[in-house]
Amino acid sequence: AGPTAEDVARHSRDADPERAAAAWHRKASSALNLRPVAWVPGRRAWRLDAERAALRKSPAHKELHTYLVAHEAAGTITRQEAVSMVPPLFLKAGPGDRVLDCCAAPGSKTSQLLEAVCPPGRDARAALTDGGVVVANDENLSRAHTLVHQTKRFGAPAWAVTHCDATLFPSIRGAAQGAPRIPFDKVLCDVPCSSDGTLRKAPAVLRRWTCRQGLVLHSLQSRIALRSAQLLKPGGTLVYSTCSLNPIEDEAVVAEALRKDPSLEVVADADACPGLRRRPGLQSWKVFEDAGAGLRERSSPDEKGGKIRASCFPPAEERIREQLPRCMRFLPHDDDTGGFFVAVLRKGGASEAAA
Repeated sequence: AGPTAEDVARHSRDADPERAAAAWHRKASSALNLRPVAWVPGRRAWRLDAERAALRKSPAHKELHTYLVAHEAAGTITRQEAVSMVPPLFLKAGPGDRVLDCCAAPGSKTSQLLEAVCPPGRDARAALTDGGVVVANDENLSRAHTLVHQTKRFGAPAWAVTHCDATLFPSIRGAAQGAPRIPFDKVLCDVPCSSDGTLRKAPAVLRRWTCRQGLVLHSLQSRIALRSAQLLKPGGTLVYSTCSLNPIEDEAVVAEALRKDPSLEVVADADACPGLRRRPGLQSWKVFEDAGAGLRERSSPDEKGGKIRASCFPPAEERIREQLPRCMRFLPHDDDTGGFFVAVLRKGGASEAAA
């Protein structure tokens, strides 16, 4: 089975849906088992039972690989790991939303956000007048250039790519002198992480993994999450995510965001990604540091300026602890995916304007 002409017409910018659907059926052999990803609504995502490298190197699938590359370059499809599609689905962006993807490169999640804000087939004039826009940011200049290349192939009318440290992303204001800031409706905060959730596709990560990675990244991740919250309007949605299962990069960062910005609240969303199994967030965990060839458990933070901060430890505040199980952990063996962590936060009331 493969996508029908109706699927292609509804979700792709392909100019000839009938021909594209026929090509998918002809090129994707039964051995590859092309099938829709069940937890992505509307048959918008399809899965092949083949690793990317194997598909590229196999003579039997050369024609299919060439076809995939050509359509990706044309902007009619995007190739990515299935579980990495989860954070944008929980953000639930739509036409008219002002959306910030604060750590966007290489751009696969940005493509999902663009598809939501500027759906294929929608009148470009409407997209330009309803106020909706996707701002994709990355701190690394070369990755930002890649992001531009990835984004412009979609032909969507309302997007911008920026190159900025996400912890210092400026407030957006109108052109007039003294104009008020323009907050974002939705912010995707898919932060840099140790990537230990990707071990299935990248076993080399394990050889490089250390406790220090998560401990050092925790501060950066917390600052990005807090700045993202400052850029969000009251009532807006922030999705914090990592491809790590380390609680110091996950629940500890969410706890710190809740501690520093009381207007934030973790919300449960059982409707997004129906059928995709998830585990509740953790309320307690242990903190370790590297000790020679082994690990050493820590019971207290370092002195001021050290890498093991008080915020790395489980929160004592009941207000924060009771919210952490609403976070979501996606484990590789539950649905044959990579590992991922996602938290959906809502900004409750009016808060202090960002500087």
